[in-house]
Amino acid sequence: MLLREANRFEGSTAAEQELTPKDGQTVYLQIDGHMCPTREERKNAEDQGFREAKAVLAYRESDVVEVSKKRREILHRILKAKVTTSEDFLPIVKKVYQQSHADKAELVVVLADGAKWIWNMVEEVAPEAIQVLDFSHAKQHLYEYAKIRFQQERERVKPWVDEQIDRLYDDRVSEVISEMNLYADLNEDLSRVASYFETNAARMQYGTYRSKGLTIGSGAIESAGKQLSLSRIKAAGMRWNVTDLNPMLAMRAAFLDGSWSHYWKEQELLAA
Repeated sequence: MLLREANRFEGSTAAEQELTPKDGQTVYLQIDGHMCPTREERKNAEDQGFREAKAVLAYRESDVVEVSKKRREILHRILKAKVTTSEDFLPIVKKVYQQSHADKAELVVVLADGAKWIWNMVEEVAPEAIQVLDFSHAKQHLYEYAKIRFQQERERVKPWVDEQIDRLYDDRVSEVISEMNLYADLNEDLSRVASYFETNAARMQYGTYRSKGLTIGSGAIESAGKQLSLSRIKAAGMRWNVTDLNPMLAMRAAFLDGSWSHYWKEQELLAA
């Protein structure tokens, strides 16, 4: 019953949640994709039916509180997710940008991985934003490069990665790229990782970001993606029609960002 009701009213806009604008605030937008199991027609032999649910998260710097030394929590946030094309997801990102009042913020910071569709979207929605490549993805690519380069000398992997991390923390990404390019011609995968750093170099000024007290990790959207899907959408044996999956994602997002009551008030108004 709930799923049928959500299907009926998906896309309606009444009683939307917003973040209250505050002077001198930094607004963060995090964007990511999360794979969901579907019954969609397979495109090839390798296609297992998983489709990407695109997700966007917005919150203010003042909404982040330290729960413990190793854990922080976001008190107020806006979360949206949908299995759709990047073109159709663009209006959703624009709407979240408006609901977060990012246009009134002193700083807008966007965190994401290296997906081109994300950064193309950011250029259109928030050209003024500081673009930050999630540091964990940068580190992951450093390890990927090092494991390929030092296949026969595994003891050199971690020291090499640590050296490159120190360079990244000092805004010396150009040195990291130069180091990678020394061996990029020897292997297609080494060349691919080097190109990844070259493409995202402007988003990897981690020393500058840290000196300004900015977050450099997109763990919040990755955590939100797990909460969206693991407990309800990726349970054992589950496969979804996208027409049913998207309303479920909408309800999960409303539950997680605290707009659950708004969501159902909206349904009551439309059903009346």
